[in-house]
Amino acid sequence: MKVLDIRNILVGIVLFFTTSFVAAHPTGNMITLGEHVLWSYINPINDPTHYACVMIWKKGTQPKVLLQSAFPASDFMLSTKNDEIYIIERKFLETSDEFHVRILKTSIGKEPTVIWDWFKDEYRIGEGGFFMKSDTHLVFGKYPNVYSLEKGAQPTKYFQFTHPINRIRMVENSQILLIGDNSCYLVKHDGSIIRQWDKLIDENVKNAPLNRNQLFDADYANKELLISYWGKRSFELIELNGKRHVILQETSPVTPHWVAFWNQGKLLFSSKLRFDGSTPKPLLTLIDHHNNQTKVWSIP
Repeated sequence: MKVLDIRNILVGIVLFFTTSFVAAHPTGNMITLGEHVLWSYINPINDPTHYACVMIWKKGTQPKVLLQSAFPASDFMLSTKNDEIYIIERKFLETSDEFHVRILKTSIGKEPTVIWDWFKDEYRIGEGGFFMKSDTHLVFGKYPNVYSLEKGAQPTKYFQFTHPINRIRMVENSQILLIGDNSCYLVKHDGSIIRQWDKLIDENVKNAPLNRNQLFDADYANKELLISYWGKRSFELIELNGKRHVILQETSPVTPHWVAFWNQGKLLFSSKLRFDGSTPKPLLTLIDHHNNQTKVWSIP
């Protein structure tokens, strides 16, 4: 399966909506803003009804809940622009079998405000990454394309691109990182390629989680590519000279999800996924520029 859909990848992790609601890891991502790190998860962690939250952390403190959804079967997706944080909140309406989303805007120390009120979401907006061009214009990834959405309108293709895309991310210098099945592309806003990384998947990997040998997430900074390799349970760095090496190798049941460059360090987010119906447990690791590892958030 090509679509990098966290709901399908993570149950067990699939959320399916029947008379009982199955515990699942949230769709989401991890971002950095100055000295702060934010990511999506669920709160309480052991709650099978899946109330999403946004967590925040900075050095010298403990991770805490910044924003809590009031809805079961909810998710948060995050993006930054300058000093602003944009948050897509999604909820599932079981009665109509529909997803609805809204967009909130905030900054560190301020209460979020709603800039797009609830509307029906047929594209799983934000699940494949997004960024805001303005408060009324967003760009999001949805396999196999990158889409543009004006407030109140219907999505259109943001640019033409010949390769299928699973996920997008705004990186340094307002460039866009596109994450494909076996490649990553650093592109301009017209889709022209600045840099390309091919053959990122090892076809000989065995025992990949859920038999999905694929990339999960990637980030780019200072001419280096940081990848979360779901199939190999590894976090890997590709340097400017093309040298690739594993910076953290996880073992079952820990499975890698999100990555982010942060100052001179690297943030690596995993979850303990047992695929037996039990609630996933988070594991966030910081590797500093001296390659020292710190467990930022670890729930046994």
